[in-house]
Amino acid sequence: MEPVVIALASDERYFPGLYCAIASALSHLNPARKLEVKVLDGGLSQLSRITLSKLAGRIGGDVGLEFVTADASVFGAATIGPGQSRMTYCRILLPQLVNVPRLIYLDCDTLVFRDLSDLFDLELAPRKVLAGVRDSETLSLSQDSFVLAKAMNLPAEGAYFNCGVMLMNLDELRRQHFFESAVDFLNRWGGKYRFWDQSAINFLFHRQIDDLPEHWNRASWRFDAQQNNDLDCVLHYTTSAPWLGGRPRPAQVLFERFAVEAGLPVKGRSSPLQGLGRNAMAPLRALAFPVAALCYRLVGKNDKSAAYQKVACYWLDYLRNAPRRRRLYRQRKEEICRMKFDLHAPLVS
Repeated sequence: MEPVVIALASDERYFPGLYCAIASALSHLNPARKLEVKVLDGGLSQLSRITLSKLAGRIGGDVGLEFVTADASVFGAATIGPGQSRMTYCRILLPQLVNVPRLIYLDCDTLVFRDLSDLFDLELAPRKVLAGVRDSETLSLSQDSFVLAKAMNLPAEGAYFNCGVMLMNLDELRRQHFFESAVDFLNRWGGKYRFWDQSAINFLFHRQIDDLPEHWNRASWRFDAQQNNDLDCVLHYTTSAPWLGGRPRPAQVLFERFAVEAGLPVKGRSSPLQGLGRNAMAPLRALAFPVAALCYRLVGKNDKSAAYQKVACYWLDYLRNAPRRRRLYRQRKEEICRMKFDLHAPLVS
């Protein structure tokens, strides 16, 4: 069978996430499939590269690991990204740097609890070049940039996708000169978009992105909102890198537990101040989203109305069930702390 190819991009700051993302992907892959891992290296240390090579060998299976040097300087005029770096733009380099027909791209702040071969084997719909999951917070192009939607003559309420997990047809992206178009977009519109290369992908490929089920890219806040610890998903830490600190919610505790099992313990640096902004905005969101849902229903945009209503329900529940949620969190965190994962990686010295 064709090898499953995945690609991730990382510098040294994101190495703990890179390590855990690859460990989780390896441990859930169909053992009959070979896995090819392409790491776009934006400044990993030699020790980190050795540690990752040992991980690939220890978990087992047929695994190939390749480090590909990624130079983000070509994005010099683009808006600066997370961590005061432009490494986030490196997935745009994939068609140039990785000579395969297709691959799965994963952000480093993901944990994989599904068999990625199912995603890799998916046939894209006609005229689609990518597949992704609709964003759970930014629901439309206009919520990224109304200015750009208008300037590019795109529908302001057009679907918007999170690009942390994508199936990418690299052959077609090369044919459409994706790299050149994206660099031009980012450098020309610097300061006008909110989400770096994700903005470029959404605006340049509107109507060419296939819908994936939500379980292929579940936001960590959605996992926190679950009533249980079911893990049949790719979990994406969309609000903060969990190895750099976060609130002691179930998703944060899960990452710390998985890292221990994978052999790379991380120190949680949770702070009660981190939840203040979210709690302060909760009442406003609980009011705003139902109003938006009603407005869309009145003008006949039922799909948009349903999307906004779904988010509205989350925020209403967030406010209404705070005491019960705290009790549930305690129960879930106790269960997570007892979890075992089928990994064979030794502790990293």
